Amino acid sequence: MKPHDLPVYQQRDRILTALTQHQVIVVESPTGSGKTTQLPIILHEAGYGKNGVIGVTQPRRIAAVSVSEFIARQLGETVGETVGYKMRFDDHTTPATGLKIMTDGILLQEMKLDYSLSHYGVIIVDEAHERSLNIDFILGLLKRVLKERSEFKVIVSSATINAEVFSEYFDSCPIVRIETPMYPVQVVYDPPRVESSPEELVESAIRVVRRIVEEEREGDILIFLSGERIIKDCIAALYMEPFRSKLQRMPLHGRLSKEEQESVFPPAARGKIKIIVSTNIAETSVTIDGITTVIDSRLAKMSFYNPKTFTSSLVEGPISKANANQRKGRAGRTQPGTCYRLYNRDDYERRALFTTEEIYRTDLSEVVLRMAELGITQFDSFDFISSPGRQGIMSAVESLHMLNALNEDNTLSDIGKMMAEFPLLPRHSRMIVEAIREYPDVVQEVVTAAAFLTTNSPFLLQMGEELEARQAHHRYRDDLGDFVSYLKILQAYDEAPNKEKFCESRYLDAQTMGELHNVRDQLIEIVSSLEIPILSGGPKADYLCAVATGLIQFVCVQSGRGAYRSLTAERILIHPGSVMFRDSPRFIVAGEIVHTSRTYARSVSPLQEAWLRRISPSLAATLVEQEPRRTGGPQTAKRPERDTTWQIRIGTRMFPLKA
Repeated sequence: MKPHDLPVYQQRDRILTALTQHQVIVVESPTGSGKTTQLPIILHEAGYGKNGVIGVTQPRRIAAVSVSEFIARQLGETVGETVGYKMRFDDHTTPATGLKIMTDGILLQEMKLDYSLSHYGVIIVDEAHERSLNIDFILGLLKRVLKERSEFKVIVSSATINAEVFSEYFDSCPIVRIETPMYPVQVVYDPPRVESSPEELVESAIRVVRRIVEEEREGDILIFLSGERIIKDCIAALYMEPFRSKLQRMPLHGRLSKEEQESVFPPAARGKIKIIVSTNIAETSVTIDGITTVIDSRLAKMSFYNPKTFTSSLVEGPISKANANQRKGRAGRTQPGTCYRLYNRDDYERRALFTTEEIYRTDLSEVVLRMAELGITQFDSFDFISSPGRQGIMSAVESLHMLNALNEDNTLSDIGKMMAEFPLLPRHSRMIVEAIREYPDVVQEVVTAAAFLTTNSPFLLQMGEELEARQAHHRYRDDLGDFVSYLKILQAYDEAPNKEKFCESRYLDAQTMGELHNVRDQLIEIVSSLEIPILSGGPKADYLCAVATGLIQFVCVQSGRGAYRSLTAERILIHPGSVMFRDSPRFIVAGEIVHTSRTYARSVSPLQEAWLRRISPSLAATLVEQEPRRTGGPQTAKRPERDTTWQIRIGTRMFPLKA
């Protein structure tokens, strides 16, 4: 189908008429209808670029690149001319760029320099139905800009998931609904025999594939599973089937490279069936032609943050009805299809109508820091499309006070102002700021640590080669833990003449290592722009003190039986993937504390009591007080006889800690 034949472009006049009459419109249409690529083209052709840049926000980096490339081709140009893209640490725009595709985080960054977005004439918020934290924050900020600039325009672009909520938020603005021809999709409920077993879930999916192959049905197959590991298991299991020569098996998830993700789009080879095994990324974010069968496992993984303990968890759970219907719709785009649901009808009927918005289940400290940077200090009165509630906001405020980022009146402190220069989580930027202020001889090392914490893990554990992989990783082991190992790995990567071979032999993901290298270099550029010299080679104690200052919420003390305790969480174990897994230092600092089947500390290094006293004397005293008694008998935590609440000063505030 040619771009101008896409349903959204066909409704060009309706869209432009609505936008002429209103400051804000919502465009609602199914995935694959052309919202992402044709709305910018429609505005460009209508001359909206004469009033300022046409900005388009994307929640994913991969989409920002692919969308800009598609639009550039449609305009007969290359990226960097009329259309360009910008994301963290990757800018392909010029002063002449009139159509700018960017990740939502970039727009937030730009607003701190130009709060009214004076260079933009219109902003399109794409994939708004995903309701990420950044999207909700952007919508709140755009609502303020609309009040200041009567000529400014906003388009909220949404798949067919609860578009009414956007209309209500923007004072009952019109919804331009665009229908697309959809073929009928038959729903078959086919639950596995043992619902809780991942192996049985994979076997149920493959059983459906066998049926399709035996019946020689037309079209390709899309299997929805919850995560990368089970996707790999499914791909491997398909390889064991006798009909494997008839299949083209392709994974699809967020950790794949751009080239790997784009390989799912071309048609299957002649005589082959394309089987795409995907996470929920294929629900609404990508459109794959030729799918006639969807196999829906009912599951997806979502991250949840506990504001009381500062811990996060990645929870596998059932998707909402809206998401189930989005998955079903992938099978009816080009011809009639079938959706096999690996669960029963009662299960579907019990589902929530929509997925819980991210604002209710994530750490809000970065958003609160950005609010303070923009001069917004009444955090709990900000007009979010969905209010996160007082507890989430206050937890974020406490986190920032722990990091010395806020003054008592919620304005940014000098430390907070410097933290805001970095496009990082506050705890990661705080590490760098501590190095700049107190430990200048380890600035480069701390920047490297921040890069590792910001990107995905580069460590690969390929099926059947786990032992070899662990041995390859072990060569960079250091007694001072993961944070020092990270320095060794990136140094070896920098020195390797053939980086691809280096990564292959060390069981490291080449794409992630390249991203780590780029993020490190971009962070160094930001530090240099502050006129700070980039020094390295200082004592490892200084390095770990700077790291622990940013990660103060994740400083832990032994609590007995191989477990640890932080200020707010108990029974923490060192993750098996850490080089410290078989060690039990008295104090540790972790890059994060996550809850899965147990509570684990990831990215772990040991600390000494003297280092803790440098970071926070009151924290050190409190953690020592919580240590188990060291006697010949069983270790038991030293606690007061009656409930007691310690008041300890961390950062700019006193924090209660109940014994």
